[in-house]
Amino acid sequence: MKNTTKNTKPRNQPSQKTRWAYWMQAIEPTSEAINKAFPDYHPQWVLLSQKLTISPASFKALREALGMNRAQCAAYLRVDRTCVSKWEIGKQPVHFASFELLRVILESVHFRMTHPAWDGWFIGAHGELNSPDIGGKGFTPEQLVWSSMTRNEAALLRNDVARLQSELDESLAENTRLRQLFVAQGVVDELSSMQDTINDLMARIATAKVIPFPTAEVLPLEKTA
Repeated sequence: MKNTTKNTKPRNQPSQKTRWAYWMQAIEPTSEAINKAFPDYHPQWVLLSQKLTISPASFKALREALGMNRAQCAAYLRVDRTCVSKWEIGKQPVHFASFELLRVILESVHFRMTHPAWDGWFIGAHGELNSPDIGGKGFTPEQLVWSSMTRNEAALLRNDVARLQSELDESLAENTRLRQLFVAQGVVDELSSMQDTINDLMARIATAKVIPFPTAEVLPLEKTA
């Protein structure tokens, strides 16, 4: 028996997985032209192209988020400055390619690297991160991962060194205190020995037999010639 169940998915509609991707990224697939041109599967860059509604306010928000004034924006897009002004006040429809270009730049990693802290840094053709201060072949992702791990290990080692230095300082202080006590005890012992010697001398003096010196009366008279 043949399966007569029909595919209930409307024609020119995103697949279930594509709809899930839209939902997870909070994007509303509102373009029927996109659905018709990309039936079933929408590439990620197609999904993101519908992330923002093209409007004067959205275009202005993109420009300001990129840190550009109207003159800079016009120069970059190769249009007259009046075009940018007319787009932002709603006098003319916003040019889609210009709008999309600003959006793509804002969401790109290269825009993230326009921060002054990344001045001169760039990602090379093979994915390496190049530094203007070091030069060379640049950093690979693996090197950056190991560098991060090395910094973490270095931080742990610094903590261990600080702890051991604190313990060493305490030991040195205790050793100094004990040496001072030892020296002080040596002085005390020496003083005690001297006191014992003095006491012994005093005792000997106290018990010594005193021999009186003879007086003139008892001295023998010398014979006269």
